[in-house]
Amino acid sequence: MNDEYSDRWLAARNRLLQSDALVDGIRWIKDRRRLLATTQAGIGVVWMVVFLLAPLLYILAISFWVRGPAGVIVQEFTWANYHSILIQDVSLSSLEFDNLYLLILWQSLKFGFVTTVVTLVLGYVPGYVLGRTSSRWLPILLLLVILPFWVPLIIRYYAWVLVLGDNGVITTTLGWIGIERSGFLYNEVAVISGMVQVMLPFMILPIYNSVAKIDGSLVESAKTMGAGPLRAFYEVSFPLSLPGISAGCILVFILSVGSFLAPALLGGSGDLMIANLIEQTFGQNQNWPVASAMAIVYLLVLFGLLTIFNRIVSLDAVFGEGN
Repeated sequence: MNDEYSDRWLAARNRLLQSDALVDGIRWIKDRRRLLATTQAGIGVVWMVVFLLAPLLYILAISFWVRGPAGVIVQEFTWANYHSILIQDVSLSSLEFDNLYLLILWQSLKFGFVTTVVTLVLGYVPGYVLGRTSSRWLPILLLLVILPFWVPLIIRYYAWVLVLGDNGVITTTLGWIGIERSGFLYNEVAVISGMVQVMLPFMILPIYNSVAKIDGSLVESAKTMGAGPLRAFYEVSFPLSLPGISAGCILVFILSVGSFLAPALLGGSGDLMIANLIEQTFGQNQNWPVASAMAIVYLLVLFGLLTIFNRIVSLDAVFGEGN
């Protein structure tokens, strides 16, 4: 009797699964899921086109136009904007570069490179330790790393003014031990140190994420085969953490080169960076065509550097499954 009921139940289930109504219902759900996914992707594409690609194309167009009286943009094609920022006051024969844009662009790249190196030196050990630890305090430690993101950027830079200023923490501490001197503001060191304290989480978190994915058995196997802790680190852990290092360096470098608040609040008149120069040209000088040309060249330089980096270290391995 039980076998008969089982056969009937199986037959009824098969008829239900093979019924046209159920098949059509499943097909309808799948079609709607594809439609939903397509709609979501379409919204993202439209958003990128409207709020990223279209403004960039408009800036590109303005860079070939002319500034008229009182800052009015005259839609006449010209190469003069690019000539003024790339060729004017440049003598290749004598290797003299008095071009303000090129000098500040080089200074921005230099500041970005130094900031990236210092941030890597300061951030690798905390990122590595966080990635290897199994302490129950790990969530709290990670919270401390991301806590600065909750504070507005301008407040973090103003806090650095209180640290480096004439009556700041450093000068006060030096005064207590008998060393009297003025503050450390309005120079390259102040700008770079300010960017380092802001960019440090962007280096620590990718390294942590990369190290946390390292299979601990690989390190243990290296030690079992006779490798000491240092050798196991250099031959196993460090190479496997390179994707995190690369991701952190890319993030820190791009954000540092384009920094605006650090040189504006911590630097002097000779510590301008590319974002400050573009802002002054756009706002104070009301020269939108030249400022647009500056922005386009800056983007092309960054794109070129990323392309070279991609040749050396594949970006797919950095941001993709290679992590």
